[in-house]
Amino acid sequence: MKPAKSLLAHTLFKVVLATGFGFASLSAMSATVPAYDVQAGKAIVEANCAACHGANGVSVAPAQPNLGGQNVKYLYKQLVDFKTGARKNGIMEAQLVGLTQQDLANVAGYYAEQAPWMPGYGNKATAAAAQKLYLGGDKTRGIIPCAGCHDPKGAGNEWATFPRLGGQHATYLATQLKLFRAAGREDEGLLAEQVRTNDSAKKGEKGMMQMVAAKLSDKDIKILSEFLTAVH
Repeated sequence: MKPAKSLLAHTLFKVVLATGFGFASLSAMSATVPAYDVQAGKAIVEANCAACHGANGVSVAPAQPNLGGQNVKYLYKQLVDFKTGARKNGIMEAQLVGLTQQDLANVAGYYAEQAPWMPGYGNKATAAAAQKLYLGGDKTRGIIPCAGCHDPKGAGNEWATFPRLGGQHATYLATQLKLFRAAGREDEGLLAEQVRTNDSAKKGEKGMMQMVAAKLSDKDIKILSEFLTAVH
């Protein structure tokens, strides 16, 4: 069993989760990942997760994220959010039916213990522009640097539960940025699965990703995603 690591007390995520699954509030749940059993997690992954995310956390489908070596706190938080419906995805919700809080910790711990995924191939033609936007933002449009939260090399931030982005599938990254953008712009006529709002600091308020993504153009999203897939 792996000992759980404590998050910083000022966790950024304090959304109250839906009841019905025996989970406490997100602020409590994200504060500590329960001690996890990697072998128990492996068994669940092989039965429930490997088809989409790979047995070792390397996805063969660019629409599905790589998970191997990802921040365990981030993985656990996302699983909790899918389980409770705070983050909407019909496939994920179906896969988590019947899994307990401990099961989620075991799965997160297993994937976090796997070798990190390898970077993909970026777009050389737009790499310089994307790097400038990622590292420096764009003051003229009020876009802050992505690297401030996600690390200059895309390694994320374990203590703040910010995910690793470097080397992730460009298709998946672009989709998530568009989901955050739709939430930030409060686009109408969309299904719950077509917006992503679970990182809000407080219920009813926009989180950092919604506010930043709302200012990104389609071109911004494309070049950032293609840049990040090659970062390592």
